[in-house]
Amino acid sequence: MVFILGFFWAVSCLAQEVVDRIVAIVNDDIVTLSELDMAAAPYRENIEASQESSARKKEMMAQMYTQVLNQLVENSLVLQEAERMGITVDDTDVDNAVENFKREHNLDQESLELGLAAQGMTLEQYRERIREQILQSMIVSRAVRAKIVITDEEIKNYYDTHYQEFKGKKTYHLKNIIVRDSTDLSTVQEKLENKVAFSQVAKDYSIGSNASSGGELGKFDISSFSDEIKKALEGVGKGQYSRPVDMGDAFQILYVADIISQGQGPVQEEVEKQIQDILYREHGEAQFKKWMENLKNSAHIKIMI
Repeated sequence: MVFILGFFWAVSCLAQEVVDRIVAIVNDDIVTLSELDMAAAPYRENIEASQESSARKKEMMAQMYTQVLNQLVENSLVLQEAERMGITVDDTDVDNAVENFKREHNLDQESLELGLAAQGMTLEQYRERIREQILQSMIVSRAVRAKIVITDEEIKNYYDTHYQEFKGKKTYHLKNIIVRDSTDLSTVQEKLENKVAFSQVAKDYSIGSNASSGGELGKFDISSFSDEIKKALEGVGKGQYSRPVDMGDAFQILYVADIISQGQGPVQEEVEKQIQDILYREHGEAQFKKWMENLKNSAHIKIMI
C-alpha cells in the first residue's frame, strides 16, 4: 500500500474531528470513513498542493477517493481469501519488515513512532498494516504468480518483436595503421583507395607494435574512447576505414572489421532473464485482474459513499 511507504512525509488531515461511519461492506468486513481518509491522505495532499482550479481539484478528489476505496475493498477481499486458505504472517516477518523500513529511511524507533503519531497512527496499527501487506503478497503469490508459466517460445517471440529494445551498446572490432608523417600517410591512403587489403597495408607501412598482425587491436566499447576517435568513427561501417586522426607526432587510420550489437544472434542469457521478468509481470497483472474479478463477483460488496 502506497501509504505505508510514504506515511512519514504525508501531511495529515486527520487532526480534524471526523464522525466515523461505514463506507463499504465487503462480505462480513467493513471499510470505515476514517480508514478511507487515512489511506487517501498522501494523495489528497498532492491534489491540494497542485495548481489546478478549484473545480478541477474537486473532480480529481472525487476520482481519487473512488480509486482508493476500490483498493481498500480489494485489500479486504485478499485478506479474507488469505484467512480462508489459512495463510498467516509471523511476528518475526513483521519485525524484519519494520526494521528494513527504518534502515532504508534512516529512522530510529523514536523517529518512526513520532512520524506515525503525526499521522494519527499507533505503532500497533502500523505493524498491522505491514502484516496485511505481507499477507497480501503471500496470497497473490500463491493464488496468481505460482500458476504463471513462461515458455521459451514466448521469450523468443517477445525478443523478435522487440529486438531494437535489446540491441544495447555496440562493440567495435578494430584494426589500425599508424604512420609517422604526412608522406607515409599519403602512401597509405593511396593503397587503401586502390583496394589493397587494410591488413596488408598495416603490415607493410604501420609503425605500430601490432603491424605484424595486420593492425589488429581487438573488440571495444568505444563509449570510453576520446571524442576525437569517436568522431573519426562516426558513420564508419563494417569493412570501412576512418579519416586520419592526428596524434601529434603521428597519424592513425582505424578500420572497422565488425560491429557487434548486444542481442545479435541467439537470445543472450541476461536478455532472456529480462524478457522473462517482463512477461511474468504482464501475465501476473492479467491473472491478478481476472482473479480479483472472480473474488468480487462472488462477494457481497456494498458501497455506501
